[in-house]
Amino acid sequence: MAKADSINSKEFETLNNTPQARSEKDFGNLTAGNPDIEEGTIVGDDPALDTEKQEVPPEITFPDGGLQAWLIVLGTAISMFCSFGYVNAFGVYESYYLTVILKDKTADDIAWIGSIQIAFIFGSGLFAGSIFDRYGARIIIIPASILLVTSIMLTSICKEYYQFLLCQGILGGLSQGALYTPAIGVIGQYFNKKRGAAMGLVVAGSSLGGVILPIMLANLLEKTTFGWTVRAIGFLFAGLLTITCFTVVERLPHRKGTFFLPEAFKNVTYSLLVAAFFFILWGLFTPFFFIPTYALNLGMSHSMSIYLVSILNGLSFPGRVLPGILADKLGRLNLMIVTPTITLLLIWCWLAIDSATGLIVLTAFFGFWSGSVISLFPAVMAQIVPNPREMGTYIGMAMGISGVAGLTGSPIAGALLTHYGYTAAIAFSGSCMAVGTFLLVIARLHYNRKIFVVV
Repeated sequence: MAKADSINSKEFETLNNTPQARSEKDFGNLTAGNPDIEEGTIVGDDPALDTEKQEVPPEITFPDGGLQAWLIVLGTAISMFCSFGYVNAFGVYESYYLTVILKDKTADDIAWIGSIQIAFIFGSGLFAGSIFDRYGARIIIIPASILLVTSIMLTSICKEYYQFLLCQGILGGLSQGALYTPAIGVIGQYFNKKRGAAMGLVVAGSSLGGVILPIMLANLLEKTTFGWTVRAIGFLFAGLLTITCFTVVERLPHRKGTFFLPEAFKNVTYSLLVAAFFFILWGLFTPFFFIPTYALNLGMSHSMSIYLVSILNGLSFPGRVLPGILADKLGRLNLMIVTPTITLLLIWCWLAIDSATGLIVLTAFFGFWSGSVISLFPAVMAQIVPNPREMGTYIGMAMGISGVAGLTGSPIAGALLTHYGYTAAIAFSGSCMAVGTFLLVIARLHYNRKIFVVV
């Protein structure tokens, strides 16, 4: 453990130029148990990566396991539980606000609360990623944890629409984004061969939150007031995030230099992946926000519509873990194309759903495959980053750009729903996913033009 976690002077000198070139291996070699595949070596065709391959020495070690590495996974999974897990429960808030607290507001009005929250989660990553690379994890995680608990406590006493926008949307989103980005960045410093599996376990924390929190909210709302229901979430998060603050710590030396890394966009594969994630994020959250209200229109009870959110997030748990494990064997970029393709087909299938049973089945399948989209994206990004010390900045810049999609996607779908019905909202979501998937295919072929290789 000590040997794996330490960095000798020779490795320290090479950290700024970590190799990302990978040896090409076909699926036949994979099934034959080729040892080079087990080392996770893959080759890309990106010219920017070819330049890096010529300039860097071939050695840097990753623990890929051990007590500290798995404690990092635990702490970061908890941060995902409290950040994206809480966002995944917004469907409960959406239906409750529409029917109880904010009855005078439309669906697209309410959607702005969740969309602003998502936008600030991704937008704050633009700064949180670079701060993590330059100063470490705890300088972000500790104040972010305090701010998140504060935002939840303030939400519990909100009465007006603008108050929910400020407390739950802006303050909550900022603090959640500051938790999310270091969680993804620090995993890339501890895992290489098992990175997909580790990322899947971390992101699965949000699925667990998406299962537990809606049920907790639904049961407490039936037994007590809205204020004490939300405060109970705040007390829970205060205890959980204490564990995160003690366990999550970076491994590699901090990077120096400019705050942002605009030269990253000279890497065509990276730019294509950022654009792809933008469009995918534009359409992905529509079912999360509007399946509960769609269920109400089909005649489901309010409590059953809330349980749909838990079903969706419950199935996303294996969807975030299993594809991550497969991606380490079959290629992260390869699987990153498959999962959003199936997800967008499921969104289009939503148009044909006219019964409660059909909606439950669709929700379960969508939960599994949408979960894999979320978990594979950071693993794919980490694969093409030339230097692990810059991983937070690369992922943060991608998140910052994607934040615009997070801000506007659900309100656009909500406006289409209000004026034209669910068909228009679903078509918007499915079309955005289709564009994003097409860009992923281009990124994969640019990285490596050979089809049957592990990348």
